[in-house]
Formats: sequence, C-alpha cells, structure tokens
Amino acid sequence: MANAYFLMLSILQAIPATSVTDGTPSLLLPLIIVVVASMVKDFIEDRKRQSSDKYENHSKVLALDDTGTFATKKWRDLQVGEIVKITRDSQFPADLMLINSSAPKGICYVETKNLDGETNLKYKIARKETADITKSEASLKDFSATIMCEMPNPSLYNFEGALRMNDEVIPLLSLIHI
Repeated sequence: MANAYFLMLSILQAIPATSVTDGTPSLLLPLIIVVVASMVKDFIEDRKRQSSDKYENHSKVLALDDTGTFATKKWRDLQVGEIVKITRDSQFPADLMLINSSAPKGICYVETKNLDGETNLKYKIARKETADITKSEASLKDFSATIMCEMPNPSLYNFEGALRMNDEVIPLLSLIHI
C-alpha cells in the first residue's frame, strides 16, 4: 500500500500545476528502485523455496506396497491415504496421522521447528483403536480407514477431524494425534 501512495505522489508531481518540482516526478526513481529490489528479493526467495521443495520431493520414504511390505518410494510419488513408516530421527515433509509407534503406548516425539520455529519435542499418541489393530507390519495390509477433516486453513494448532474405521467414528485431536 505504501508503494501505491508513492506512485500517486509521483503522478501528482508530474502535473506542473500541482507540483512543487515543476512537473519532475522526483519520487519516481526511488519508487522504481524499491519495487525492483523487492521483486529481486521475492524472486530469490521463490527460487530457494523451489529448490528446497524439489529436494524434499525427491527424498525417500518407506511406503506400504500391495504385497504388505514397506518399499522405498519418493515423497513426490506418495498418494493420499498411503501408509508410511517413519524411522527414528527422520524428517517428513507431510501431514501424517500416527497409526502406531514402536514406543510403549504408541507415543512418538515430533520436532516442528520447520513449521513454527519451536525446537522442543512435542509428543503424539496413536489412537488405541488403531494401535491395537496394527501391532504387526503384516496387519497393516488389511488396515482400512477414512479420515474426515476440515478444509485447509492457516491455523497450525487447531484441527478438527475424525477417523472412520469399522463403522466407528473416532475423534482426532490436533495436539495429540495429528
């Protein structure tokens, strides 16, 4: 909005009857410099983001295949609803629902510094209903459920959703399960 203000002043400066600079738009050069610098900065940031996205999309993940075993796959080839296996200290560039964990009581710890800058670990707990069904990797092949969730929004800390599994609707809490 500030740039629009200075553009308007430059236009008014170009009119000799309303200008104290005899029709010379003296604000136009600084405005052009600021706009071009802003464009260059945005271009550089977009290129860095694009490079980072490309790197993440080409990184590997273990995804459950049709035979019921985990196979290596690129993140970019992953489809919504696929089951993935996240190993200790690995990064994942996606929204995931915790089905089970190798830790007692289905607990895992997640660092979210890439989202919110916080470096402390947040704990997530698998729903008892999904943890009981998926105690072994072999049982994952027959696992079927539907996640019902709200439309995408900018809120990182609020999520409204439910898991439908075997005609049962199980609420999902954003701070604990997602």
